[in-house]
Amino acid sequence: MRTATLRIVYFLVVYLPLEDFLLKWLPVPYPIYLGLRQVSDVLVLVAVGVTLGTRLRSTRRFRIIGRGADLCLLSFVILALGTVVAREGNVLYTVLNLKALLRYVLLVYVLLNLRVERTEVYTFLRLIYVSLGIQLVVSLIQLVGPVSVDQFFFPRVRVTEVAGVQFKSTAIREAEKGYIFGTMTNTISYGGFLLVGLATYVTRYIRDRRTLSYWGTVAVFLFLAYMSGSRAVTFAVILLVGVDYYLGGETGRFLKVGTLTFLSLSLLLFLSGINLMDLHIFEVFSAEYLRVAMTQRLGILLEVVPQFLSELRLVDVLFGLSPDRSILNRFVTEMTEIPAVLTGNVAVIEDVYWVALPVYYGLVGLALFGGFLLLIFGQLYRIARWGKELLERRLARIALLLLVVAIPLNLIGQYFETRQFSFYLWLMVGVCLSYSYTRTVKDQQASL
Repeated sequence: MRTATLRIVYFLVVYLPLEDFLLKWLPVPYPIYLGLRQVSDVLVLVAVGVTLGTRLRSTRRFRIIGRGADLCLLSFVILALGTVVAREGNVLYTVLNLKALLRYVLLVYVLLNLRVERTEVYTFLRLIYVSLGIQLVVSLIQLVGPVSVDQFFFPRVRVTEVAGVQFKSTAIREAEKGYIFGTMTNTISYGGFLLVGLATYVTRYIRDRRTLSYWGTVAVFLFLAYMSGSRAVTFAVILLVGVDYYLGGETGRFLKVGTLTFLSLSLLLFLSGINLMDLHIFEVFSAEYLRVAMTQRLGILLEVVPQFLSELRLVDVLFGLSPDRSILNRFVTEMTEIPAVLTGNVAVIEDVYWVALPVYYGLVGLALFGGFLLLIFGQLYRIARWGKELLERRLARIALLLLVVAIPLNLIGQYFETRQFSFYLWLMVGVCLSYSYTRTVKDQQASL
């Protein structure tokens, strides 16, 4: 059963980035197609069930993360469900919202109880490289190919809402602007997977970041992130490399190299007659962009949060309103001044996920979820700094890099819910903690 569970996870490592592209070719009605998109989530639950049953049958002990992380996570879920029940809201909305947020956290527990071995770690890494290679080839084809190439890779997803959860694809609109999206439904998913690939690859150079291969790889990923049209992912590539240098104790070198590279590129663009502000990633510094942002994410951050804190009762601020749209709409209609960004679509609040969390689950829920992430970060950081094996430290660094970039990314999107990012984030957390535990147990047995 252990082998079967591992194969499920192996399959998902390769399948998830290709899911929408593969499913589009199946001649089934659209409702069935939407159901098939949930197969990956079902497989995770199957893996959890098999692991739990096997573990309880053999040792009656189920390994947990420890150090209070599990308590924070369990308390968060209980709080979310308790809030919606107390408000007599739609429990299904909350369950689906929690599912989207936490579904791949279950992988951590699956892998912890499988006790991952060294050979299996390398299998995971190789499969990630295979998935990454496929996306790089598709990206190259989309960059140099005709319009018909983009049409070949367009997903089947159209704007649909099921029990308050929206399914949509922006690939067609993004392709019209010249952006690339790989085999995924949008550039957000594609960009998230690029970060996974970058974190996995650059940590190969944990002992030496001065090689041409290291900086050549960073340049390739930075270019692909730019061509995806995602400003957030483009800046996240730079942040990820900076954190990698910080963990290696070479922050000063990163700043020197980064500054020199930026000035060189700026000079080259200037000599070529290109204005930096004409590049889409630098539009964030323009007055026009700020004006538009106030009607979108920046407006959510600067208008919704103050009103949430000032116009709700203390109990609502502490425990939240729940994700139930009817409750959220009632709150909006009772505002003394409705923010323009929420007019007509309260669900847009999830565009800034760090705002949606306290609105849905309150400051207590935010503290519990943040505490869970912080405790995970603490364990990974200890392994990255003081792990006995190079492979152990590398796995911790991959997970740390993804966790760190997830924090700012969730200010502009739902990256904790994005499959092609969250799956690999929690996969690497699970692989790291499991392999570290396996190594510790073997060391203890060898010392007896």
